[in-house]
Amino acid sequence: MKPSLAVVICNYNKIEYLKGCLDSLWVSKKNWPAMKVFVVDNASQDGSQKMVQTDYADWVELIALDTNTGGAGGFSRGMQAAVASQCEYTALLDNDILLDDDTLQTLVSYLQTQPAVGVAGAKICTMDNPDVLQELGAFIDWENYNVSTPLKGQRDTLSLPATVVCDYVPACCMVTRTEIVRQVGTFDEAHFIYWDDMDWCTRVKRAGHEIHAISKARVRHKMGAVNTTNTFSNYYFERNRLRFFAKYLSQPKFEDLAKHRCHELAQQAFFSARKGVQAQAISAQLAILDFAAGRWFAQPEAILEKGQHSFKEYLPDTDAYRVHSHDNELLMRISAVLEDAGGPVVVGSDTEGEVIGRVLKLEVCEHILSAKSSSDAIIDRYLNACMVSDLPALKADYQCFERVFERVETPVFYRQMMTGYSKLRRETQ
Repeated sequence: MKPSLAVVICNYNKIEYLKGCLDSLWVSKKNWPAMKVFVVDNASQDGSQKMVQTDYADWVELIALDTNTGGAGGFSRGMQAAVASQCEYTALLDNDILLDDDTLQTLVSYLQTQPAVGVAGAKICTMDNPDVLQELGAFIDWENYNVSTPLKGQRDTLSLPATVVCDYVPACCMVTRTEIVRQVGTFDEAHFIYWDDMDWCTRVKRAGHEIHAISKARVRHKMGAVNTTNTFSNYYFERNRLRFFAKYLSQPKFEDLAKHRCHELAQQAFFSARKGVQAQAISAQLAILDFAAGRWFAQPEAILEKGQHSFKEYLPDTDAYRVHSHDNELLMRISAVLEDAGGPVVVGSDTEGEVIGRVLKLEVCEHILSAKSSSDAIIDRYLNACMVSDLPALKADYQCFERVFERVETPVFYRQMMTGYSKLRRETQ
């Protein structure tokens, strides 16, 4: 007999994706009598609640919230319902995934045979290109104060590891023992969105349990493109990154993070001014101010509309781009941007692929300031671009800007981050 399983799906204004997720879940549910399904809806206005009540009421329990509490709040409320249901296991799912028929069974069975493992996560492939990995095991980069997904962008082949012992798996698709939810609590609702599943998995690990990603369990994830019209992703990611590391780092290590973050802010401010679009830089600075003040949950006033900018103004007219990079995932992402901007794009060396007309050899790199290239031009993950011949002058301009920033702005932002650190530690210890 299959064990009891509570499945929690968090939804906000994604009625069509939610329907697809539930339809894929039904394949498992119809043969799993002890499965209970909860859809936590964050006050959607697109008819999601009515759709669940009309089309799925016979096997889905709707938890309709009055306000949008974000992914962190939605999953937290669902985890509370899972604990109250007395189910042995709890699964968390994003609304924009499609489950393979055996995904949940594979994850539950794995936990049944691995008592040291507290959380098992699925292999996440992109919905539009199911042969490409979005994620299979993720890690906290404690030295660079960020996250790492080393298998992202890899092909989904038999060469992938069967299991990845990792730091966290996303709430996109994870299964845990409900007893662990009782032990460590639910998601930290103050996050609203981003870093909430990383924080929860870190608490699980610190309670003595392992986190594993399982290659045999697969979901396909839509994961809409990062919003290019406003600073939503930038603000919440940066505010909650500070919250996460403030919880777990000693004061000397957080002081190093604060210096690291000021260095990042200088680069962001310089290139924002260069491109004439300041919203991202301003929103990132607002994230620091709100961290210092303890302003958590939703902060819609910190989300700004982005200005329009085209990297093409720093590059000559061309008929095609020939791109290369040491980072396959980054190469794919930037190639898609180039194609949208007019392409065509040829990936690889000069001997690969036929190109007619004017061709610009373009290296895709992590950041333009650290680039060393023999190509014609450079573009980085932030869409900063320049000709290689212009790179020395660009770096010289930045060095002048950085010296001023370090004297005038860095002391202020550093103090704000250390104030936020002290405040959060007092509240959470």
